[in-house]
Amino acid sequence: MKGQDFEEKGERQLHFFCQCGFRFNDTSDSIAYKARILADQDVKELVEILEYGEQPHSDDLELFAPACDLIGRSMFQCPQCGRLYVEDSDYSYIQFVPCEEAEPAPEVNKKLLISAHGKLWHGCLYGDWKNPKPDYLEHKGYIEPQVNLDYDNLEFDDYNAFETRYYEIFEELKGKGILEYAVMRVNGIKKHTWSCE
Repeated sequence: MKGQDFEEKGERQLHFFCQCGFRFNDTSDSIAYKARILADQDVKELVEILEYGEQPHSDDLELFAPACDLIGRSMFQCPQCGRLYVEDSDYSYIQFVPCEEAEPAPEVNKKLLISAHGKLWHGCLYGDWKNPKPDYLEHKGYIEPQVNLDYDNLEFDDYNAFETRYYEIFEELKGKGILEYAVMRVNGIKKHTWSCE
């Protein structure tokens, strides 16, 4: 279900119906069938907010607003049929049906659990080259951008292609302002490191 039972797409709704007919009501606190989503990517930021709260400050809103932004998305579970409804970034809900054997829907959003910052989340970049190639690896080089952007061609057997691609991705992420840390290792030795701090 992608917004089909809502009055208006793009605005959070206080009432909606499960496919089985149960009426969700989101007008009170401590609802037994509702939870908030905190992306694992946002745990560090939440800890920093809480640590800041231990210091003297004059306005609790300084803490409350950023913390609420991190856990702003909701998830509901129908108490009648068990379906899960996970809130998307446009306030629509993606339905997940309990099952034992099923094929995944081809068009389902597979990034529901990313950071509340979406593609602007600050992540890391790792590159690793091993020559000779260990038996447990398929390729000599791998690049792993831990960010909320998609990249292709991240496995290498040519060192020059590996190094060139690493620096391309590094410059792109740094230019977008979403990179916290980067490291490239060649045979276990750090050849390149960078930190925003």
